[in-house]
Amino acid sequence: MNILNFGDCIKNGNYKLHSNFKSVHNYTNDKEIVSLVSTEIGRGPNNIVLNNFPQQTEQTLTIAKSTLSIGNTAIHIAPAEPQIKPDLYINNISDLLSRIEILSDNISDKMLPKSLGFLLFPDNEIFFKTTFEKAFLAHVKQTIQNISLENLPEIAKKMKGVGFGLTPSGDDFNCGILYALNYLNEIDNRDFSEVIENCYFESIGNNLISNTFLKFAYLNHYYENFYELLKTLKENNEISHYAEKIINSGHTSGSDMLTGFILTIKGVLNDKKFN
Repeated sequence: MNILNFGDCIKNGNYKLHSNFKSVHNYTNDKEIVSLVSTEIGRGPNNIVLNNFPQQTEQTLTIAKSTLSIGNTAIHIAPAEPQIKPDLYINNISDLLSRIEILSDNISDKMLPKSLGFLLFPDNEIFFKTTFEKAFLAHVKQTIQNISLENLPEIAKKMKGVGFGLTPSGDDFNCGILYALNYLNEIDNRDFSEVIENCYFESIGNNLISNTFLKFAYLNHYYENFYELLKTLKENNEISHYAEKIINSGHTSGSDMLTGFILTIKGVLNDKKFN
């Protein structure tokens, strides 16, 4: 077993098992999450990518100096090689909006049934049938009636903790908001730092995994599939490939995060009050 990639935001220390899934074992020190992942999940700021993902889940993980210990198995951590990151950003606003529409077109038939994808594709509302699901649907529709720059923090507050899954749909949507605002902060002549701060503050709750993803979205640190999606969005190729990989991650997490990202980009750029 070898380490293929070691996240650049991982701290030394002792961690205990938090949760485990087919391709992800999450460990925590009660403040942060470190994830052992397969190559299918890929790189991330708090991910340790293994070439041979363990079938057995160990209860402890220790990171000290240049050694990773998974239970009683010790693995050498090689020094990270410096990486040259390509420019991911589409600076022309009309081009960006056009590519976002292409992205939407590419995922119209791929969104998971009970995800927030219904905000992009209203026909998906038919999948929400129980009393709870219909109440969830109504709450979200009322909250996301009109996305503008000034109401994003209030939207984030109302979406926090809402929905299904290990990371609730609303938390994943808020990740999309934060990634979109950070993207716009790179290409727009306005300073979005205050609204990013406010959205992050309103998003943080008691879910440790949600809080981990929200923190890295706030800091604009990408996970591999989203990084690759932004790269292909700029290059205008293979968009559907990475979009589908994101959608298929988690229960509905990928669909929900993409929905938040797309709606925020469109909402802010079409907000006439700020144009």
